[in-house]
Amino acid sequence: MILKKDAEKLKKARGVSIRYNNELASSIQLAFTYKGVQCRETVGYQVNQQGMNSASNMLGEIKNKIAKGTFFYADYFPKSKKLEIFGGAVTGATVKDYVDRYIENAEERGLAPSTVTGYKKSRNGLKPLWLVKVTELDQLMLVNFVKALSAKVKAKTISNRLSVLRSALDDAIIDKLVVQNPVAGFKVSKHIKVESNVNARKQHNAVTPFSPNEIDKIFEAAEGTVKAIIQFCNATGVRSSEWVALKKQDVCLISREVTIYEAVVEKQTKGTKTISGRRSIPISREVAELLEEEMDKHDSDYVFINSKGEHWNQDSFRKHQWSKVLEKAEVKYRYPYQLRHTFATRNISEGINLWKLTKLMGHKSPQQLYQHYGNFIDAYEKKSKRENAA
Repeated sequence: MILKKDAEKLKKARGVSIRYNNELASSIQLAFTYKGVQCRETVGYQVNQQGMNSASNMLGEIKNKIAKGTFFYADYFPKSKKLEIFGGAVTGATVKDYVDRYIENAEERGLAPSTVTGYKKSRNGLKPLWLVKVTELDQLMLVNFVKALSAKVKAKTISNRLSVLRSALDDAIIDKLVVQNPVAGFKVSKHIKVESNVNARKQHNAVTPFSPNEIDKIFEAAEGTVKAIIQFCNATGVRSSEWVALKKQDVCLISREVTIYEAVVEKQTKGTKTISGRRSIPISREVAELLEEEMDKHDSDYVFINSKGEHWNQDSFRKHQWSKVLEKAEVKYRYPYQLRHTFATRNISEGINLWKLTKLMGHKSPQQLYQHYGNFIDAYEKKSKRENAA
């Protein structure tokens, strides 16, 4: 630091000033107008003539970029409080910078943990693009990225990743880093083959329900609480996230029904994703009895408790219990979710009203039933026509 009286002798350009602490010159400050806002920022040059000249050159550079519309506040003042107004965009901002910011914003907004986890998985899937500057990202790069992934990743997964990227880069437009979002209007289907989940016979490739014979084998191979869980899922069509969250207070043995209020997602218990998800499901006397037996085994608030006295983790159940039961039963492995599909297809084949089934499964409308079980619905309708014609 130099004395105030010596600092006052230094040559200063307009907009460059010296800040003082008592009788000592402490720092150099720049003053300029950006987007109609009067800005004053301290720069790190030493208070001497060379420092004053460097500050003057910086100010000239800033004003020149402001005039050209290429100035980004964070390029020069990354720790300034003014970034709350002007944003943190920098000239060399990368794809990862914006995706990270998008995820941080999602967490701050309190989005569901499962949603944030999905965003993070998409971010990892975008790794080949991480270091690309947003100003240099173009659709040719996206085409090459998609084609490179298509050999090992499904088109839907690629689309999900690009959806996160598209949303993240909307902020780059707000920051005026780019004029147009390079992902806007980009369609994966134009560049790689997208396999349909449903064939000409309306068979959905993700729906492989268990046959009655397979269900019998599974029941026979299972025992104890594990058997009770499988029987309950088969009888009600609940999701794995829902049965692990089921509490005793949600079960009414008198009216014989269970009410689904909550689900466990990413190890957190929360309300169902949609209003339709909150529903009451009637249960048979047999299911009511097995639930009563399970609830009488312990003092926990939850219906189903594992050997450690804790409510189940659905992934642990699938890996360590479900897989062993199917192996013992000599039934081809499918995820536990197929019990839900089994419940749906069984009810459709029995002629249940589709709006009623929609409500039991926690859907908003029968549209999802037609999307997943169209072939079963068609089969039942053909059967009904034959019976009516006989």
